[in-house]
Amino acid sequence: MHAWRVKMCLTFRFRHFIFILFFSLIAIALWGQTDSLSSTEWFTMTRVAEAVWQISDHGIDNFYLVLGKEKALLIDTGIGVADVKACIRGITSLPVLVVNTHGHPDHAGGNFQFDSVFAHPGDWEMIHKVNTPESHAEWVKRISEDMPEMKSLLLEATHSDSLAVKPISDGATFDLGERKIEVIETPGHTPGSVCLWDSLSGFLFTGDNNNRIVWLFLESALPVEGYLKNLENLVRRTQGIQRIFPGHGEPMDGTFIQEQIQCAKQILNGTCQGEPYHTFAGDALLCTYGRAGIAFDPHRLFVKRK
Repeated sequence: MHAWRVKMCLTFRFRHFIFILFFSLIAIALWGQTDSLSSTEWFTMTRVAEAVWQISDHGIDNFYLVLGKEKALLIDTGIGVADVKACIRGITSLPVLVVNTHGHPDHAGGNFQFDSVFAHPGDWEMIHKVNTPESHAEWVKRISEDMPEMKSLLLEATHSDSLAVKPISDGATFDLGERKIEVIETPGHTPGSVCLWDSLSGFLFTGDNNNRIVWLFLESALPVEGYLKNLENLVRRTQGIQRIFPGHGEPMDGTFIQEQIQCAKQILNGTCQGEPYHTFAGDALLCTYGRAGIAFDPHRLFVKRK
């Protein structure tokens, strides 16, 4: 992509913050292109395709806004410390539906800014946990300490119990007006992970399901075998992928999923034993194949048979 980047000094300013961000991937490079709409002091909004915007959450994660003729779909809400709704209003005046790819705080932390959010019930518990006043206050405190110059931008919002989380399931569609986005269940990184498939354009929005390194060592993640099964199902359901838009990092072509499948197979058949992989969220083993990497728990490779 033709890129203009947020100043590199942010990488160093954020080193400690990203270290403590429990569910974020480490050292994600920001990217953009010359037709970016604008940037605020917190968000960077980039038009990555016709009627598709990537919103960089100050380098911590990516979320996306997809425009139809009648409605828009916001895919994830970031960590929620800045005003997501104002950011969206700077792009479109269309009514906005909101959906979570999964329930981790760097993807669902801004849910409280909206009246209702769609999410898979498998992640509802964690979604509610990351949208409490206590959780939000903790993130604001951490960022204020690490980046005092950003304190005036942070949203000191009053939370309430009014957030309505609505269920989605496999095959559900969001009709945006001459553009339909399909929900595909992809449990793995979390039990309630989903991808959003725009068959008209061939775009797949994947949250953390198809990052360069997928974390399967977290306690709530599925075993590698279960993740592999859902990757194979994803390929069957999404013929003609043009671009994958992940929750962290740059877009990729559709062949990337095949590399993830081969990576998972090497773990399961013992071809790859894995190298030590140390993170703030715990230790794991890491196997790679091509561009794909899977960080896994060697004691949780196979689905338990009943």
